[in-house]
Amino acid sequence: MLNRDNVHLGCVVYSESINGIEAEWIFNRKDKIEGGTGIGIRLTELNKKRRFEGEFEITYSDADGNKSPKLNLIISFESKHYNLIWYNNEEVTDIGIGIDSDNKLLASYTKAI
Repeated sequence: MLNRDNVHLGCVVYSESINGIEAEWIFNRKDKIEGGTGIGIRLTELNKKRRFEGEFEITYSDADGNKSPKLNLIISFESKHYNLIWYNNEEVTDIGIGIDSDNKLLASYTKAI
């Protein structure tokens, strides 16, 4: 059986909201699955062709309502996929890759090394 103690892997689904994006996320940390939601405020102008592309200020909450620090999230489109980079105080915290499907952005992510 696979030892997941050192695997830090997550999945997030973003939907559009009036001021930006909303998130539902799960994350595997030391073989424990955590999850919650998030709210992101758009900081850049809306790209009407690629609506998830841009920069956001986002805060995530876990299932108990505990909030993360505000993070900056940059979503960029390359060829056929999206790249996601999360920052806290200009330090990269997480990186991800995603695709859009049915007006949602589906992305996997991991802690930055």
